[in-house]
Amino acid sequence: MSEPVTESRTGRAGGGIALAAAVLMFGNVLSRVLGLVREQLAAGLFGTGDAIAAFTVADNIQTLLFDLLASGALQAALVPVLAQWAAPEFASREQLRRIGGTLVVGVLLVVGSMVGLGMIFAPKVVDGLILISGDSGARGAETVDLTIRLVRIVLPAALLLSIGTVLQAILYAIERVTAPALSTAARNMMIVLFTGLFGSLWGVEAMAWGTLVGAGAIVAIQIPPLARNGVLPRPAFDWRHPALRQMGVLYVPVFLGLIVNSVAVIVDRGLAWGAGEDAIGAMRYATTLVQLTLGIVAAAISLAALPTLSRHFASGDSLAYRSTLGRALLMVTVLIFPATFGLAALSSPIAHLLFGYGATGDEGLRHISLALLGYLPGTLAAAYDQVLIFAFYARQNTRLPVAIGMVAVLVYFAVALSLVGSLGMMGLVLANSAQFIVHTLVIWYFGRRHFGWLPSPRLRVLIPNCALAAGVAAAVGWSSWFLLSRIVPEASGAMDVVVRIGLVGLPGLIVAGIYVPWVARLCPDEMTMIRQAIVARMPGR
Repeated sequence: MSEPVTESRTGRAGGGIALAAAVLMFGNVLSRVLGLVREQLAAGLFGTGDAIAAFTVADNIQTLLFDLLASGALQAALVPVLAQWAAPEFASREQLRRIGGTLVVGVLLVVGSMVGLGMIFAPKVVDGLILISGDSGARGAETVDLTIRLVRIVLPAALLLSIGTVLQAILYAIERVTAPALSTAARNMMIVLFTGLFGSLWGVEAMAWGTLVGAGAIVAIQIPPLARNGVLPRPAFDWRHPALRQMGVLYVPVFLGLIVNSVAVIVDRGLAWGAGEDAIGAMRYATTLVQLTLGIVAAAISLAALPTLSRHFASGDSLAYRSTLGRALLMVTVLIFPATFGLAALSSPIAHLLFGYGATGDEGLRHISLALLGYLPGTLAAAYDQVLIFAFYARQNTRLPVAIGMVAVLVYFAVALSLVGSLGMMGLVLANSAQFIVHTLVIWYFGRRHFGWLPSPRLRVLIPNCALAAGVAAAVGWSSWFLLSRIVPEASGAMDVVVRIGLVGLPGLIVAGIYVPWVARLCPDEMTMIRQAIVARMPGR
């Protein structure tokens, strides 16, 4: 039996991480843009009312199952372990194929069984959510029946997504990130197509069928690069393989933590069900913008750094490990502050531009804008949180992040239950932000304690300066929007869309025009590295 690949390799330098991050950013941008189109179609066709609430609850149920049984394992167990078994020689990858085949068989057995049970007992699952809301008549019998139908349509997507996760992990382990980066974009494309083509005929069920077909697309897009690189999983049942045992040890704490987090999500959906007609829809659309920000910034950088951090830890190169982590946090700092501050300053015109059509009225838009403002403090914290979580995962320490997560969930419960009665939807949104902020502060503290990492002098200087630059830029951007909105006359038809684009685009350019030169003087190396990585991915380069 081959031994895991643990030879001393320094891995990719900061520029290599930036290059991989650029690929992932491109995939995330494409995915999030398509996700925005998906949500715009949903807002125009279904608004923020009962139909989109029913789909959101059904989609959350399949996502919870997927997260619990597969998604959480990607960064915590699959990539760190598979990266050590990813032999660089093409002919030496039989072990990786066997490990992948065993994982796929396990997913078919475990996740497939849970999907079948969920489809059978869908009415009981939906009844449980309604019970949490405290108002059995909040949505009406027709909405409840629709939710049950949607659950049965989308649940098989959890099985396909779980298989796709195993395939993506293998590609990440051999540092082939293009197909995984494009996977979610392919999924969102299917949802957009089904919603656009069949939404007026099938109603919100078109989104459910698009979700199912999109999950199948994620599996399909991984197969060609797996075959080209000689790592296409071969059906196996080798449960005694040391890599499987290692993954199990790493994932058990994450699984327990995800159970606690799943309870929090279920409670959140249940409380939102009874928090007002627009609550679930507004939270959904605001979350789309938040995920766009985190996907472009934090997810791309942290996932690009994870295999390199894992190899640095395996080879005992502490200096390279700390340097890679510090570089990742510097890049996150440069990007996350203008993104969150800009969204805060332009939350209202962004909501009108993206979602202010069709069935979404003024009240729904107001709720979307408020939800976005409430989520953004947690979004800023979550960008750092994700990098630090992955830093622990790279050291094959999943227990501490899980323990911190449990504490953060308790914070969510305390804030949500105390505020939802008086603030409704905003109480739930603020509770979510409080959860992320507490998690980030605690994991930052333990990161210093457990692996001796200290923020570099550059990072300590960069964070307040980026915050100041983004704050000034956002204030000027908001002022320019306020003046423009008072000067520009109302329009209709195509001109209305042009006006909306201008009310977001011009202030956005002002924000970027102030922030980029300011920060470029503070961190020229990171700005140059990000620019070069993006240019390197352009056609013909």
